[in-house]
Amino acid sequence: AGFSFWIQGRDAPLMPKPKRIEEQYGSYEDFQEPEQPKEKPAKFKMPPKEQPYEKVPDEEPSGGGGYPRTVQNEGGGEFATNYISTTSYTRFTFLPKATAKQYKRGANVYLLFIAILCCIPAISPLMPIAAVMPVVFVLSISLIREGMEDYARYKADEELNSKTCLVRSAGAQGQFKDVMWKDVCVGDLVKLHDRDWIPADVCLFTSSAEDGAAFIDTMDLDGETNLKRRGSPKSTTGIALEDTGRLAKAVLKCVGPSGDLYSFDGTLTFEGKTLAVSEQNILLRSARLRNTKWAVGYVVYTGEESKVMMNSRSGSVKQSALETIVNKGIAVIFLTQLAMAVISAGLSGGWASKNCATHWYLKCDASGAKTGSMTFWTYIILLNSLIPASLIVTMEIVKVVHARFIDWDHVLVKQYDKKEEKWRRAEAHTSALNEGLGQIDYVFSDKTGTLTENKMELRYVCVDAEVYSADSGEWFETGPAANNRPISIKASGDGGGTEQRVASVNRSSGYTFNRMLAVCQTVLIEREPDGSVSYNADSPDEVALVLGGRGFGCEFTGKQGGDTALVDVYASGKQGQGDKVEEQWKVLNIIPFSSKRKRMTTIVQRVNPPPEDPNECQVWMKGADNVIRDRIIKGPLMEKYDNQLLYFSMDGLRTLCFSSKTISMDEQRRWADEWEGATLLPPAEREAKFEDLAKEVEDSGMNLVGCTAVEDKLQQNVPETIVRLARAKINLWVLTGDKQETAIEIGKSTNLLTGSMKLFIVNSNSEAEVNQRLDTCLSDAVFNNEGQKKGLVIDGGTLNFIIEGNQDGALVCHSPADKFVALATQCVSVVVCRSSPLQKALIVLLVKKYVPTMRSLGIGDGANDVPMIRAANIGIGIAGLEGMQAARASDYAIQQFQDLDRLLLHHGRLSYFRVANMCTYFFYKSWTFTLPQWMFGFYNGYSGQTFYEALYVPSFNMFFTAAPVFARAVLDTDLDVSKANPLLPELYHVSKEDKLFSPKVLGADLLLSFVHAAACYWLPMLSFGLDDSDLWQESLATYSLIVFVCTMRITCHTRAFTIPLVIAYTASIALYMSWLFTYDSIGTLTIRGAAPALVNENAKFKYLVFMALGATGCSELCMRWYIDNVTMTNVDVVRAAKEADIAQEGDRRNKEASASQNA
Repeated sequence: AGFSFWIQGRDAPLMPKPKRIEEQYGSYEDFQEPEQPKEKPAKFKMPPKEQPYEKVPDEEPSGGGGYPRTVQNEGGGEFATNYISTTSYTRFTFLPKATAKQYKRGANVYLLFIAILCCIPAISPLMPIAAVMPVVFVLSISLIREGMEDYARYKADEELNSKTCLVRSAGAQGQFKDVMWKDVCVGDLVKLHDRDWIPADVCLFTSSAEDGAAFIDTMDLDGETNLKRRGSPKSTTGIALEDTGRLAKAVLKCVGPSGDLYSFDGTLTFEGKTLAVSEQNILLRSARLRNTKWAVGYVVYTGEESKVMMNSRSGSVKQSALETIVNKGIAVIFLTQLAMAVISAGLSGGWASKNCATHWYLKCDASGAKTGSMTFWTYIILLNSLIPASLIVTMEIVKVVHARFIDWDHVLVKQYDKKEEKWRRAEAHTSALNEGLGQIDYVFSDKTGTLTENKMELRYVCVDAEVYSADSGEWFETGPAANNRPISIKASGDGGGTEQRVASVNRSSGYTFNRMLAVCQTVLIEREPDGSVSYNADSPDEVALVLGGRGFGCEFTGKQGGDTALVDVYASGKQGQGDKVEEQWKVLNIIPFSSKRKRMTTIVQRVNPPPEDPNECQVWMKGADNVIRDRIIKGPLMEKYDNQLLYFSMDGLRTLCFSSKTISMDEQRRWADEWEGATLLPPAEREAKFEDLAKEVEDSGMNLVGCTAVEDKLQQNVPETIVRLARAKINLWVLTGDKQETAIEIGKSTNLLTGSMKLFIVNSNSEAEVNQRLDTCLSDAVFNNEGQKKGLVIDGGTLNFIIEGNQDGALVCHSPADKFVALATQCVSVVVCRSSPLQKALIVLLVKKYVPTMRSLGIGDGANDVPMIRAANIGIGIAGLEGMQAARASDYAIQQFQDLDRLLLHHGRLSYFRVANMCTYFFYKSWTFTLPQWMFGFYNGYSGQTFYEALYVPSFNMFFTAAPVFARAVLDTDLDVSKANPLLPELYHVSKEDKLFSPKVLGADLLLSFVHAAACYWLPMLSFGLDDSDLWQESLATYSLIVFVCTMRITCHTRAFTIPLVIAYTASIALYMSWLFTYDSIGTLTIRGAAPALVNENAKFKYLVFMALGATGCSELCMRWYIDNVTMTNVDVVRAAKEADIAQEGDRRNKEASASQNA
């Protein structure tokens, strides 16, 4: 998350953290700033964070120069209470609001519409209960789920609101008292102890630390694991705990509530002094006080106005490709239903106009138009079951179960988190996209922390253009005796052996560089009760540099007073060996790192031992090589430095440059006064002033001191995982801030780029050059290298001429955009180097725009990857060292990149297999059941007479065929895991190419349903006779055949029989048969006696049942044989191969046994 944590001392006014996301987040990966083009500079701007709750503007009023919010302990003002409620309903509003929410779905509206029509006797052939039952069933399931989720939120809210803290209320006298969180008010003085949770947004006034600082753990707020330091204003720093009553007289004026976690502006007036306060003085609600005995501050924002509550928002609604096809299929079926109703209405009107006079006993209307209009609505009711309304609620429940399978997968459990005291495992944050994991076309991946471990290790340093290995264990001679003489440096050679390299090194370069590693950083040292020491920083690079300095005799041991770095310097050049000198370096000012600046500057002065010239101080700056290079004096060694940086990059290492200069203390004090004065300016003027002051210090007179090369090792099994994704025909794009040479080397080491691949590299300095280069590459890709895989490498500077983001962060495409997408989509691998966080999201949006059928997946581990994760169709977050923000913003969270293999190739593919088969079966059985209703119209004058008894209509989907389809959607598998490897990448082609659920597959199933429906209708009709048969016997015969045929078909299509599946299939038939006789005895008079007569007395029915089951079973088994042996999908090929292997193994064992017996 970048060097965004600062060290603020009493004399160290600091630059406030920028507000926008791109400036809030970053890592040293993002130090690699895109080369700025000569003709057209980049104009990228991050979109502001979404703020669903904005009470007042987060800036000063333009007229008065004051802040809109005044906070004081005397009370006054109307502010939100600290009571938190995240529930959507109350006990009184639950039923109406939750019900209204369900009717935002078209399927539920359709069910309600049919239920209303059924209540109109003039047009309804069914009892109202036949339509009300499905509505009640679907709504009941949805409301129960909604109520359980909301009740869980209510219990969590009550637990939070009932917590207590120590508060000195507005206007109260005396000691702090225990108060529930919900009763805390704006203006209260809050006293916190170590490990206390912070009840509201609090402006820190003083603490137990000498410099008034406090440390907070924001793990539950933003997911970041490192401790963050917050400071007190100078005027209140040092006030003792027993004297904190004085703080009640303070007056804080600040901006209004805002959802931006990283911005706060205001002024504090205390005992006649007015000072600026910033986000570095704010303790946020849901954070936790750490490593601080006590702290006291003002409550600024409470309840719904606190930043964590205003920042909370629901993610964007995403939908899988399969669900999109389902919705389109339902729309087409609805149009088909309308067409069938229109046809029936027309035929009914024609029949009535011709036959009403002769069939006077029917009391029909001879007006064909009137009869037809009434019949139209009658057939809308009769044919309503063409649309499987229960499919939606069933699919929701099945997807929830699939999501739990991901949560429960023991293979995806990677490590034990000591801090949270639980095992870290994969988490499904949504259940709506499970099957979408099985249909991914493109994976857009971050590099650092995603493909690599994000565990940095210093490998090499370069000082005076000479390279020294960090593995040798020896470093610069740093003792006091090293004044102005050449020193010997021992280093390991490049060939793996050890050699002596003696170099004449200017003492000042080595001296300064070594101390910059120890002092120019934002590392916090946390000492545990057992005596162990841990280093915390916003970026692992920081820790790697500090540990590198410690290993070579320059150890950072902590801070004194918050602004003085303590450094132990060992004369031997090795930690803990030889004479030790303790140096103290006062940190005067820090200009922090941001992904926009890509550098960090520290102004320091050595105070012990006393400096040779007390009127001088040093400006130390470190950052990306191209950023530092533009701001230094080019010396004679510059060319050698450039070569060494190139070699580091080609070795896949991350590079960083260090520079310094000396300024006078008078100049520093003048500059610091201007900086502190700028903190009181309005926000817009302040940012511009800060930028000007930073340029004044950084942009002139800097001398290059050295550079570092840090290794970030690949995660386990990353190359193997990438190969497997490629075998599954998934294209992988890696978006990184590294230099081009580093990115290419990483691509090769991960098997992303191979030697046999045709590699296109696009680097251009103008839009015209980009167009020309893309034309050349496209021509080469289309007309040459047929059958050869292709790869593409492009840098962020060139990408500026293809896409950019406008003021709102929306995608803006330039003329080369279509050519770039045309080239990139022909490549199996794409590497984008020197890319910014915004560019990562824009690239995903670009491909989605030009290839709308593309299914994308974004994966990353840092906060700067969140825009990319949210832009993709499915977002995957890795819970890594950069915190949990990516994991929490994602749809699915995993622990390592290799987990993507199992998540896609197993869970995604299997979920697609189950849901796709469930959907096709739902459509099939709904049409098979409903079409006889329509066919019956040809024998009743198209009058709309129902063919089924009223209660049998809803019971078909709700009871008699529900268990088999649900059980198979949860438990069936396409491969026996004990006999075959379910992670074979080739199996993924079936789901990726929509082979199991597509318009073609759905159309074939609907055609088959027409054949089965006709057979189930006509066989009883012809067998029992058209004139003399009983209507309800024929109806029950057809109904029974449909139940048996549908159950037989799903049985034939089941691949992996288990005990629960067998129970579900047999139980559904048993339930139907028991219902058949039970309802016959208690049902309506018109149907009584039909069931016993059909089952016990009608011998033809038994023959029809055996005929239907036999015909269905034989036809389905023949179809399976045809698919397995003729069409041969990848799954069938693998299955056949495995079965052949098993048979071959059996033959081998039989031969061995026979030979042994003969012997």
